[in-house]
Amino acid sequence: MPRHRLQPRRSLQPLAATAAAAASASGSSKRTPLQALGSFASNNFIPLGLVLAIVCGWFFPAVGVAAAEANAQLVATVCIFIISGLLLQRGETAAALRATSALAYGLLAILAVTPLAAFGVLRLPLAPPEVALGLAVFCCMPTTLSTGVTLTVASSGNAAVALLLTVASNMLAVFTIPPLLSLVLGSGAGVANFDAAALFRNLVSTVLLPLLAGASLQAVIPGAHSWKKNHRKLLSYVSAVCLCTVPFMQVSKASAARLPLTPATLAMAAAAALGVHLVLLSANLLATRLVRFDPDPAQHVAICKAVVICSSQKTLPVAVAVLTQLSGVLGAGVGFAVIPCVLAHLIQTVFDSAVVSRWNAREAAGLPAMG
Repeated sequence: MPRHRLQPRRSLQPLAATAAAAASASGSSKRTPLQALGSFASNNFIPLGLVLAIVCGWFFPAVGVAAAEANAQLVATVCIFIISGLLLQRGETAAALRATSALAYGLLAILAVTPLAAFGVLRLPLAPPEVALGLAVFCCMPTTLSTGVTLTVASSGNAAVALLLTVASNMLAVFTIPPLLSLVLGSGAGVANFDAAALFRNLVSTVLLPLLAGASLQAVIPGAHSWKKNHRKLLSYVSAVCLCTVPFMQVSKASAARLPLTPATLAMAAAAALGVHLVLLSANLLATRLVRFDPDPAQHVAICKAVVICSSQKTLPVAVAVLTQLSGVLGAGVGFAVIPCVLAHLIQTVFDSAVVSRWNAREAAGLPAMG
């Protein structure tokens, strides 16, 4: 019987700026400066939006505070995960089920091993302490909802494995995050009245159920799948706007409370976020050299790319949703906790884009991509 092999998927539409940056240079040379600026803004919509959200929230907090008081962050969070569920590719994850060793490694790394970095983060001399807390929470998150798949496609990796790791880890994280944070917050974060059971209920209602609802829309509503394919970019923009509004509201509350935010705080948070990502990426690169995911060398490399990328990244929307639930404990200080998460998201996207470019350049030169 012929053996079916997982083939790297190249047909997925890019969801993030990193894949869009691979557009041909010949087309861009004919664009006007205004068109080039518009293209840059479109391709980098989420990073630019997050930076703008932090700046506007800090200097113009009134709107963000009013939106937070109206509970707009709950609406935004639910919308993010409904759209994320709607954008999931049905059927493509089934092919990845045969890559059992890759899935086992990826889920273990994402949900159990990489969160251990949170204990080290809490011991970093970051001020105010909410900065360390926010980055520690970020370490406990599942993989990114779209960037990991996008980068896997851009690197000619196994997109089916990346998709299944994304879907499975984000659903399982609803059950793993509360006990993980109980351990982390009990190790020195000083949040004495953290309620893991309440967090679990909130994650189910604001993350898992909206994600499942969005995914089920494709099967329940006739024509929803085709409509999604034709409006994928619009849905991505709406999701990005919702994502940016939550940090905007949290930072606005921190600014209104006159909490001090200095360039030194931002620099330390960025340095810590970069350090954490380098540790996670290096650990996964080394670990995958010790494992054989497929006897076919090309398939093994394709799967390794998916596993390394997805196991090294953490998702911002779930982190923001978790920190929003902790706002009753942290108060206005949750605005500080959100900032390192945003910085970590930006840093991992830019850094991993460079890693993918290096892999592609090595393959083009006839060298092993991950050598």
